[in-house]
Order: sequence, then C-alpha cells, then structure tokens
Amino acid sequence: MIISSEGIILKTTCSEDVELKRLLENYHDIRYMSEKRIYPSSMPSEYIFRIEAGANLIGEVSLTNIKWLNRKGELSLALSPAYYRKGYGSITLKLVIRFAFETLNFHRLEAEIIEGNEASLALFLKAGFVEEGRLREAKFLNGKYHDILRFGLLRKEYDPEWQAGSDSIL
Repeated sequence: MIISSEGIILKTTCSEDVELKRLLENYHDIRYMSEKRIYPSSMPSEYIFRIEAGANLIGEVSLTNIKWLNRKGELSLALSPAYYRKGYGSITLKLVIRFAFETLNFHRLEAEIIEGNEASLALFLKAGFVEEGRLREAKFLNGKYHDILRFGLLRKEYDPEWQAGSDSIL
C-alpha cells in the first residue's frame, strides 16, 4: 500500500526491511525514539495467562505492550462473571504485579478501566494504582461511548504488604 501527499510517500514494509534497519542502526537518536526495533525478536512483547481455580478456567490476565527499554507493560484482567467478588481478582492481581516487578524487573505497570466499572476501579486502587488520565469517549460499549481511565503503578509504590499471602511464582 502506498499513501502520499505533498511530496511525502508512505510505503508499507515489514520489520525485516534492510534499508530501514540500516538507517535506524546508523542514527542513535532515531533508534531510541522507538523501542520497536531495539530488542531481538526473542524478547516477548506480552505475557498472557489463563486464570484457573481448581479445574475451572475462570479468566485471563495479561501483560501486553511491553517496552523493555522503559521496563513497563500494560496489565489487563478479565474474569468470568460467575467468579466476581470472590477474591479471585485480588489474588490474580497480586500474583501478576509481583511477577512484573520482581521477576521481569519492571519499573512501571499501566492499566485501563472503563468508567463505571466500580469493582475494577476499587481493586486497582487497593493495589496502589494511581489515576493518571482519561481518554474521553474512547470505548464503544452497549450502544454508547464511555471514558477510559488510565492508571499507573510505579515499582517504588509497589506495596509488598499488600502482596502478603500470595503464592509463589513458578
């Protein structure tokens, strides 16, 4: 695909574009504007976990959009409604936060919560996340637009006391 206007041409390419790689390698300032090409492909850009309770699959928790240079990722948690308000979200959040900070050595975690999701809001606030911004009408759900609230948790804000009682990471 080619898109052009006013003397600028955009051509689709791939991550293996030799000329583009060479350009980014030769110009230190350009190379560090984006992490996309800094790390070898063996560095994961996401971790997706099944949440299981006993023999039941009850949800998913993930760390996505990982930026290794900045040591951060976006945390997302989804549970089956049958398992709401039974402590599974809290235990899961504890495990994945500890994994991110203690195993992956992250500096920062980010999360998005749809405005009005009071249970998720309470859970993430209890874990120490701080509201950092709002994406206005960024989520279309059930026939209307909702704001998305952006949250962050820094490693220095990570509270091991809240983590007490979490099982070990295998």
